[in-house]
Amino acid sequence: MDIIGIDAEDLFLKSGLTLVNYDRLVRMIYEGTAEATPWSGFLEVLRGMLDANYVTMILRPPSPEHSWQVVFAGEAKPEIAETYNSFFYVVDPFVNLPVGRVMTIEEVVNEEEWLRSAIYQEFLSLLEVRYYLGVDLGDGGEPFCRLRISRAERSLNFGDAERAICQILLPHIRCAVRLRNQVDVTESERQFYAGTLERLSVGAVILDKRGKILRSNGAATEILRERDGLSIANGGLHAALGSENRELQTMIEHAIRGETSPRPHLVSGMSLTRPSGRQNLGIVVKAAPMTAWSESAESPAGVVIIRDVEQKSVASQAVLKRLYGLTPAEATLALKLLEGMTVDEASEQLHISRNTARCQLRAIFDKTGVARQSELVRLLLSGVAPLVH
Repeated sequence: MDIIGIDAEDLFLKSGLTLVNYDRLVRMIYEGTAEATPWSGFLEVLRGMLDANYVTMILRPPSPEHSWQVVFAGEAKPEIAETYNSFFYVVDPFVNLPVGRVMTIEEVVNEEEWLRSAIYQEFLSLLEVRYYLGVDLGDGGEPFCRLRISRAERSLNFGDAERAICQILLPHIRCAVRLRNQVDVTESERQFYAGTLERLSVGAVILDKRGKILRSNGAATEILRERDGLSIANGGLHAALGSENRELQTMIEHAIRGETSPRPHLVSGMSLTRPSGRQNLGIVVKAAPMTAWSESAESPAGVVIIRDVEQKSVASQAVLKRLYGLTPAEATLALKLLEGMTVDEASEQLHISRNTARCQLRAIFDKTGVARQSELVRLLLSGVAPLVH
């Protein structure tokens, strides 16, 4: 087996790592993909092992549009580090290294020139950075990553052992960065769909194999907080009326069992009575899509969709102005009509005459392309307005 053209056994011997230390580092690399700040634990252990003052992973370089995304181990000096993002990055010679090759700064720039450079004298020396070891990852569409390790002047320069340690860890770092990127993409998609449900005022509750709540969106949390027809009991969902609760639990149980059934995913629905007398809640229960390669008690097994018809999925005045060219007054009137008011009720609440309100309504009809108030309400509820921030 070769790693970047180097025999792995020779590389391991050169690194001086014990199997215990190697196993610990590799485990921390993969565990780091699940950390809130990825790889912070791994970088701190690597810093101590290499006698470094800083170990840094740059996951996104600075650009005019975005600041850099960086994880580092070492003494935090944000007031100094920010100057790299805003200025010194463009004059840093230790960037765009050959992919997968561990290098020292002396291999990139003459040592005398390096020590005279502005980035060294005005930035790195303030951080007590004298010696630099680094490697770049990410090529051909792979996720970007730069690993940088530094030592103070009182230390020795990096040698073959430190290079070998970094080189032997590279395949694992590359794989972990790719995994983390896939997780981030999945989370971004989840937030997008969850946000769409939020804007439509639709509640969503994800249940595990025991019927316990794993996650719920904001709309569902608000409905459950009211405890009017549906609430949380023993970590699961509970309907207010006994007969309806038995039906709900049966639906949830069938959906969870349906996750591992060869039949199509089960979907069922019901209406829940609200003791307050408000309109019933609409409930849909379905099996969550089964994952092919993982199994645990915490895996999503069922999804409960909750619709409160009294919660209108309305847009803001600014959105209606932008989408349909309504004036502020016309947008305000349209929102009142969307709340279920008549034109006369809206004019009274807005302190305008009925004639003014009717004139505004005609203008709204012209701009939205509808002819009746019922069509306007349907357009605002079912069109794109509820989906726009």
